[in-house]
Amino acid sequence: MAQVGIREFDAKKMYFDFIGKPYNAYKISDSNSIQSIEENRTYVIKPDMLFGKRWKYWLVWVNLDKNSCISWFEEKFQKNMQISWISGNLDVFLIEDFIPHNEEYYISFSAERDFDIVNFSFEGWIDVEENWDTVQSLQIPVFQDLTENQLEEIWISDIKIKDTIISLWNYYKTYGFVYLEVNPFCFHKETGDLVLLDMVAKIDDQEFFKQKHHWKDLEIPNTFGFNENPREEYIRKLDQETWASLKFKVLNKDAKIWTLLAGWWGSLAVTDSLGALWFADEIGNYWELSWNPNRDFTKAYTRALFEQMLENKITWKYLIIAWAIANFTDIATTFAGIIDILEEKQTEIHEQKIQILIRRGWINEKKGLELIKIACQKLEIPCQVADSSEYMTDILKEIKI
Repeated sequence: MAQVGIREFDAKKMYFDFIGKPYNAYKISDSNSIQSIEENRTYVIKPDMLFGKRWKYWLVWVNLDKNSCISWFEEKFQKNMQISWISGNLDVFLIEDFIPHNEEYYISFSAERDFDIVNFSFEGWIDVEENWDTVQSLQIPVFQDLTENQLEEIWISDIKIKDTIISLWNYYKTYGFVYLEVNPFCFHKETGDLVLLDMVAKIDDQEFFKQKHHWKDLEIPNTFGFNENPREEYIRKLDQETWASLKFKVLNKDAKIWTLLAGWWGSLAVTDSLGALWFADEIGNYWELSWNPNRDFTKAYTRALFEQMLENKITWKYLIIAWAIANFTDIATTFAGIIDILEEKQTEIHEQKIQILIRRGWINEKKGLELIKIACQKLEIPCQVADSSEYMTDILKEIKI
């Protein structure tokens, strides 16, 4: 399933909720809300838009009073920036208290198939990647917890550092993260309180159904420079309501080939094969409808796909409906939802002369393929159907553009 980044503000806010302490910070996305920051405090301000190395772009400013913080924000807000060859506007900022401190430490957790990796360094800051020889690593098998004894194996003896790492580990495991990095964390020079200076977090979006209590109304922002269209946004929100995987990204709104695919590997195989057949410029969309969506979710997804496909008014288009071998998705159920939309969009399908190419296999294969074949005949929609006896990509050879 997809690994997606979340805002630094949200990652830190959830952590402090997790440990039962307040998080005194502001997420600012308009000129009015910044006026609410308090007087007689000093601040750090930076964009909170899922790109790193903000220091190197001169996009972190520290030790500012309220007026200076507002002035810096007004100078940068909605400014167009080029970040690693990607252009976008700065429109969300994080403001936190400026905290005096001494030592800085690096910690990260990342999920692999059979274990989690813990990376730690006594020398945290922006150039840790260039100084990776200072980093010590542990591999923690799936379903095992990180212990103080393991931390001592990588020379961590300070009780506050160990407690902080164990706390962050428990947060990482409890809240469905696949990646969590704090670079750096430190302790307040006077009070000794934990300070998380910079945090990067990624979640597995398939956890939305499981993590509703923890994530609540968690925002999943677009990556920097990407503007989501209404149907992409609709399907992203739909995906959060189900255990199934519903993903949709428009590649070319004026394309002639559109896809309704299942499974990450199946989506990749079909899209790659279309490119190999010299149709790359005609691919309208990418991603998947997978993990056994029910009829209603299939219907909602397919409707949004057709609305996007029909919008360009181009004639002689193709819809590719292809999955590999379904190991638990009920083909008859998903095809019932697709048929509902074929009936709903019948007139537009005829007007734009859309042809449908289908390849599907396994659970209820015969029943599902027969259902959609009969439906297309009844609706007079050109359709070719292949079962699991044929290679998944063979059906693509029928495309004539």
